[in-house]
Amino acid sequence: MTKCGKPNIRQVAAHAGVSPATVSRVLNGNAAVDAALAQRVFASARTLGYPISKAVEGKKNIVLILPGISNTYYSHTATGIIDVANRAGYRVNILLSNSDPDQETECLINACSSDTAGIIIAPVTNRDPRAASPTLSHIPIVVTGPRYIADGLIHVHLDNEEAAYLSTRYLLRLGRKRIAFIIYYWADHIRNYEDFIKEYETSNHGCFTAYDRYTGYCRALKEAGLEPDPSLLIFGGFSYDSGYYCVKQLLVSGVAFDAMIVPNDRCGAGVLNFLQEQGFKVPEQVSLVCLDSDLIAKVVSPKLTSISSVDYTIGQHCAQQLIRLINGEPAHDVEIDAKLLIENSTHFVS
Repeated sequence: MTKCGKPNIRQVAAHAGVSPATVSRVLNGNAAVDAALAQRVFASARTLGYPISKAVEGKKNIVLILPGISNTYYSHTATGIIDVANRAGYRVNILLSNSDPDQETECLINACSSDTAGIIIAPVTNRDPRAASPTLSHIPIVVTGPRYIADGLIHVHLDNEEAAYLSTRYLLRLGRKRIAFIIYYWADHIRNYEDFIKEYETSNHGCFTAYDRYTGYCRALKEAGLEPDPSLLIFGGFSYDSGYYCVKQLLVSGVAFDAMIVPNDRCGAGVLNFLQEQGFKVPEQVSLVCLDSDLIAKVVSPKLTSISSVDYTIGQHCAQQLIRLINGEPAHDVEIDAKLLIENSTHFVS
C-alpha cells in the first residue's frame, strides 16, 4: 500500500507476479493479454482494493459457433451451454457457420470482440481455430465434437470410437455379419471409399467424428475375424432423407446386408421407413442401430436401438470448462462414455 492507503499499479503487478505494463494493459481492456494472466491481475487488483472499470472486467459474452441448429444434436448442446452460462451470469451469442469452412473463419473473426469472454466451437474443419486471427490466442476456447484439434485447447466430446465399437460388437453377437455403415464426412472431395481411406490413413484421427466411428466399427469387425467391406460403407448425412436414400442406394447396388449402423435416429427413421416400404422386416431381416438418439428413436415402430443421447450433457461440460478458463482456473478435456440402449430394432439372426 502507498502512504495514503491506496494501492498503485506497481503493487498490483508485484502481487500478481507480472510487469506494471501488463497490469496497465489488462486494466485498460487490451484483448492481447492471455486470459489466465488477465484473471490473475483482476484477482490481485480486487485483493488489494485497486479500482477496476466495470466495462473492462464485465466481459459477460460467450460466443457459440455451430454448423447449424436444425440438427437436434447441436440444438440440445446449445441448450446445455446456455443453461450453465446463464446461471453463471453470461450471455451466449450463437453464430452459424452453415458447415462452411470459410463461414466458420468469418464467425471466428467476428467473435474477436472486446466483450467476448470466451468461445465454444463445433468445428467443421481440422484447422486450429486460433489460426483465424491473432486475437484468438488470447481468448479462452473450448472445442466440442472432435476428440482433438490442437494442443492448448480444451476438447469436450462423446467417445465416438467406443460408440461405434459397442454398436458393431452388439450386432455381431446377434449373428449379423454384413453390417452396413452410414458415415457422415464434411469434406466435399470425399466421394468414395478410396478417397475416405486415403484421408483416414494420412490425417489426424482426432479431428473428425467420422474417423473415430469408423475406427470403432473396424475394431469390432477385426475382433470377430472380419475385414471391413468397402461396399458396406455409405456416405450420407444426419437427415431423414439421407437415411432414406442411402439405404435405397445400397439396395439398388445389390450389396447384401443384414444390419445397419447410422449417424442418428432421424437418419435411422429414414432407413426404417424405406425398408418397411420395400417389405423388409426390421429387425428380423435387417437390424438397425443409431449412434445418437432423440425422441424419434422412441416413437417409431420398432423403437430404435441407439447410443444414449448426451448432447445436453456435452453442452453443460463445455460451458463449465470454458467458465473455468475465463476465471483463470484449471480446465480439462472431457470425454463422455458411450452407452448402448437396447430396443426393438435389433434381433438375433433367425
